[in-house]
Amino acid sequence: MRRGTVSGVFSVRLDPQPGPQDEETLVVTIDGQEETMRLHEYARVYSVPGLYDEVLRRLDYASPDKVAQLLLSAPGVKPSEVRALDLAAGNGMSADPLLAGGVAELVGLDLIPEARDAALRDRPDVYANYVAGDVGEPGLVAGLVSAHGLNALLCAGGLSHIPVEAFAGGWSVFGAGSWLVATAGEDLSDPDGGPYGRYFADEVAAGRLADVYTERFVHRMAMSGEPIEYTALRARRL
Repeated sequence: MRRGTVSGVFSVRLDPQPGPQDEETLVVTIDGQEETMRLHEYARVYSVPGLYDEVLRRLDYASPDKVAQLLLSAPGVKPSEVRALDLAAGNGMSADPLLAGGVAELVGLDLIPEARDAALRDRPDVYANYVAGDVGEPGLVAGLVSAHGLNALLCAGGLSHIPVEAFAGGWSVFGAGSWLVATAGEDLSDPDGGPYGRYFADEVAAGRLADVYTERFVHRMAMSGEPIEYTALRARRL
């Protein structure tokens, strides 16, 4: 049993039925009452303190550690000088290995207001600022880059949920030398693999990205027990 709402504790069991990621289901028991929800019903999952962390811990969620590892091993990067936008930040799990690695400042951005609420509830001292908004909203990311001196854009696992046009608008306002590290189910190294593969290939061809590195890794386990592979990408803006 894990601590959940103020009134009690929760237990959770995962449905091992094979299926797409966005249909994975869990059953939560709080104060004797069962509730079934999909893992990707983020607003509902985030409303139970500790639930998302517990489920992802059981599923060996690796994207936050992979993003932190690639960022902090990038040529010339000094953690004490990194001021990063944590895109699709969720409840802040992605911030844990970054702070452990000594990153100077983090700003969170997520489309879901409940994600911001959960991060501020569960990790109140992690983010210098956390905005509930759309990365593609004109002026939003530019304002955050200016206000916080951001020099890195990070996205642990959430890239596939963001339209590439919206992402491109947000990334375009970062200054030269800024680092990008992201993970996604799409093969980010393959121009024919999907919209992000094409976008990154075009950015390299246009001379806007350099020091591009990609690798396949196990993002997490599915509830059915099968590994879910993602691509991690690291690149530097020119």
